[in-house]
Amino acid sequence: MRQLWAENLSALSTNYNIEPGKYEFILVRYAGVAQSGKTVALTDLGNIRLNNNSNDKINLDGEALSLMADNYGGYVEATSAAGGAFAFSIFLPAGYWFDPKNNFWFSKNEQGYMALQYGNFDATLIASGNVTIYGKPGVGVQSYWHKILSKQVVNSAGASGVITDIIPDKNIISVYLKDPASLIDNFTLIRDGQTVVQGAIGAELAYSNWIHQLESASTLYISEFVQNKNLVNALSNNFSYQYIFTGSGNLEQYYSSIEFTPDRQKASLGG
Repeated sequence: MRQLWAENLSALSTNYNIEPGKYEFILVRYAGVAQSGKTVALTDLGNIRLNNNSNDKINLDGEALSLMADNYGGYVEATSAAGGAFAFSIFLPAGYWFDPKNNFWFSKNEQGYMALQYGNFDATLIASGNVTIYGKPGVGVQSYWHKILSKQVVNSAGASGVITDIIPDKNIISVYLKDPASLIDNFTLIRDGQTVVQGAIGAELAYSNWIHQLESASTLYISEFVQNKNLVNALSNNFSYQYIFTGSGNLEQYYSSIEFTPDRQKASLGG
C-alpha cells in the first residue's frame, strides 16, 4: 500500500480527489488518542463515500463497512482504550468480496473523489488523531464497479407492523442488515420475482454466521445471491423486500450491486 491522503480528525470531515491510477483496494484508517474517560467506538467513524463522475459507488457508515470486511476477509483493525489510543481500519474493495482481480481505475479525465464525514471526533471525544487514506497499486483491469450503498427501512409507524418496498437498482448481489434481531422477527427478499429468502431472522442469522465461517456471532446479517462465485449470476432487474417489525425503530439496510463496465475494462488495459 501507499499513503494517498491524510487529515487531522479535528477537521470533522475531509475530501480527497483520488489520484489517477489503478488500485486493488482502498483503506481508510482512523487513529489517535481519546480524551480522559472517553472511548472511541466504531459508531463514531461516520460516513464514507466514494464517488466517480457524480455517481456514488460506495456510500455508507464506516461501522457497516467494518462489519462486512470482518465477515469476508477476517478481522481488519478495531482497537480502542478508554482515555487511550484508538485505531480503526476500514477496507474498501474494488471487486466483490471474493474477487481480488477487479481494480479501481481512475483516469485523468474523470472526477473521482472520497468524502469522509466524522463529526463525532470533536474535542470532547478525542485529544488528537488523524485519518489516513491508503491505496494498493493495481495492475489489473476494472471490469465493473462493486457498489455498496445504504437504503434505510423507515418504520414510520413507530411500532410493530409490516413494511414492503423495493431497492431501485439492478444486479443486486447481496443484502446486509445491521443488528436486525432487535427490530424484526421475519422477512422476505424477492429477486426478479423469485423468493430468495423467507424466514425467521434468528435462523437466517445463524446461517449467515455459518456460511461466512465466523468464529463468533456477528450482528450483521448477509444474504448473498451468487454463492457459486459466478458474477454473471448477479444479473437481475428487480428487487423487493418485506420486513415484519416487532417494535419501533428504523432498520439499517445495505446492499451490494454490480455495475458492469465493458468500456472501462478495455480502457483500463492501458493504465
